[in-house]
Amino acid sequence: MPAAGRVDQEVTMQIDVREQPTRTVAVVRREVRMDELSAFYDTAYGEVERAVAEAGGQVVGTAVGWYHGMPTDMVDVAAGFPVEGLDAGPLAGRVEVVEMPGGRALVALYVGPYDGLGAAWQEVEERRAQDGTDGRGDFWEEYVTDPDPDGDPAANETLLVLPLR
Repeated sequence: MPAAGRVDQEVTMQIDVREQPTRTVAVVRREVRMDELSAFYDTAYGEVERAVAEAGGQVVGTAVGWYHGMPTDMVDVAAGFPVEGLDAGPLAGRVEVVEMPGGRALVALYVGPYDGLGAAWQEVEERRAQDGTDGRGDFWEEYVTDPDPDGDPAANETLLVLPLR
């Protein structure tokens, strides 16, 4: 789970086991430093939106940050959106359309500033360990609310999804 942010915060969320659908997503995937993650997201989401529109597809969901493996100071991450009307494969530039596998997952809605995501993921991980289940090796965040520079960061809503084996 992302290690950025303070993990000494106490976070209380309801964590449920839910079946996740397989989705088609358009993403830019790169290995980036954790301290450059925000800038990567800013650039990648714009690239994806432009490429999807140019290819005649449609964005059909909220922004996703899809992590592959456990982040350290570097993270393998794909940033993009669920889409319709596009086949798997490369689009313009660095954007590609891929399948995001569904399946059983721990799911929690975190409400708060992004610097609290580390503590929120820690809570999800504790639940996974308590249940005696194994993660699939990937996980993602769905940014339910669009961050507003003039808004209250405490109102940000992020869906945390940890697929299980």
